[in-house]
Amino acid sequence: MSSMLEEAQEATRAISAEFHGETVTTSAFFHRLIVEQLGQVAHAYVHGGRRAQGIEVDIADVIVCCLAYLNWLGVDASEAFQRALARHERGIAASR
Repeated sequence: MSSMLEEAQEATRAISAEFHGETVTTSAFFHRLIVEQLGQVAHAYVHGGRRAQGIEVDIADVIVCCLAYLNWLGVDASEAFQRALARHERGIAASR
């Protein structure tokens, strides 16, 4: 699984690294972008429910944005994902 995530992070880096390096000076850019992407998901859901046309692409947009943010921060997405997955697992286990 991590190789797929590594590939996704590298593809995202290839597309946006120059732009982000030249134009993004604070994390506020990514915070705003993530909020906008989440708003698109919410809009699609409100108007079409969980099977709204294209909602999966809107959700994936959030992932791409987060990969771009991790790239900008210089963080390995695979390592961060494994830590987040473990935190998620602990949270689910604690709720049982």
